[in-house]
Amino acid sequence: MGKMRKVSKIVSLLTIFALIATALAGCGGAAGTNAGKQQNSSDASNGKTITWLSARPADGAIVQTIRELADRYAKDHPGFKLDIQVTSDRPSYLTKLRTLVASGEAPEFIDMDADPYAQQLADAGMLVDMKKFLNEQGLYDQFYEPALKYQQLPDGSLYLLPLEYHLEMTWYNKKIFAENNLTVPKTIDDMLTVSKALKGKGITPIAVDGVDVWPLLRYAAMIPFRATGNEFARNLSQGKAKMTDEVGMKAANFAYEIGQYFQEGFATTDYTTAKNMFLNGEAAMYNMGTWEIPSFVDKNLPENLKGNVDYFYLPTINNAKTPDNEFFGNSGIGLAATTSKFDETTKDFLSYVLKNYSDVYVAKQQMSPLKFTIKDESQFSKLFLRIKKDMDNYGSEFAKPWDTLLDANTNSVMSDLIIKLTMRATTPQEFAKQVDDTIAQNVTN
Repeated sequence: MGKMRKVSKIVSLLTIFALIATALAGCGGAAGTNAGKQQNSSDASNGKTITWLSARPADGAIVQTIRELADRYAKDHPGFKLDIQVTSDRPSYLTKLRTLVASGEAPEFIDMDADPYAQQLADAGMLVDMKKFLNEQGLYDQFYEPALKYQQLPDGSLYLLPLEYHLEMTWYNKKIFAENNLTVPKTIDDMLTVSKALKGKGITPIAVDGVDVWPLLRYAAMIPFRATGNEFARNLSQGKAKMTDEVGMKAANFAYEIGQYFQEGFATTDYTTAKNMFLNGEAAMYNMGTWEIPSFVDKNLPENLKGNVDYFYLPTINNAKTPDNEFFGNSGIGLAATTSKFDETTKDFLSYVLKNYSDVYVAKQQMSPLKFTIKDESQFSKLFLRIKKDMDNYGSEFAKPWDTLLDANTNSVMSDLIIKLTMRATTPQEFAKQVDDTIAQNVTN
């Protein structure tokens, strides 16, 4: 193990040296002569191609929107082209990204989570300071505050831009609740009570996607956010708090208890299967986000579910630190720009995209991270309009998912452990101890 750590440190140092060398090369280019600037400004008319390495779905609304805006931009900038290189499979994408970064060949735009790796690149001077850029463009205040905060790096800096905006909630079947005289849970304890009542009547309380793991981690993060905001999660990731602390143990115990109310075989249930369980009335609740709105207003929705889908946000606890209008939400994976290739054309294109983004993106029935108004409500579902109001009345910060704060090694270990915990294959005490041991090892490294 000691030898492996030494090798790992050497690899990390070599990577950092490569990043710094890339950044210095970029700084030299950015501070270049007027001749260099003239070259940049003429790129658009001489066939400038910008590359975006993307981890998003190729046929998703974001890629469609960016592609449409790039086509519009090209009409006024002859020769301009945006090359979107999509690798939707996240592990494959991260491998490709890290390879390009290490070789100094990262393109103009890259997708990244606000994790320790992004912090590493920012610290090496490789990423563009997006807070500075947005302020220069007069765009910073045009974003919803939680959307930007979600993209902040562990040190609070902003090097990533949001291109989407989602609230997360528990969708529930109103018909099942009414038939069983159940009311919407207001507290975490209510969640357990309602789930127990449903299970007692032979109804699967909660459908969950266990294959992707993050829906399971959400349950473990509920109590810490209500009790401390994002403080516990941030401190945990930095080794300043322990899972065996009182808040951590409450979280572990809740995950252990709620797990018994997931569908049988949830650990091997994928996203589509879990959603279909809810859509077919086989489960009463389903914790997911606003990206599901189209599914719940689809004309092909099963008859017994039409008009019977409602939602509630994260229940509270006694002495909660966070208000009811703050809960889980996200602005997705972030968009970063590489310093060495952020020339005048790239900067101008990004500014154009952001200033026109909402008009195109919202028309696709999507919630934009940039503030927007709806001119013609008849074009949107009642569900969409209702959640838009929720969004406008949201607090200041999203609950931060643990998997965006913890280092890669701890994430991998915690992913295995949370499955075991919710399956009741391990105890809350053993779960907490192993999480603490893993974080201590990685923080030390």
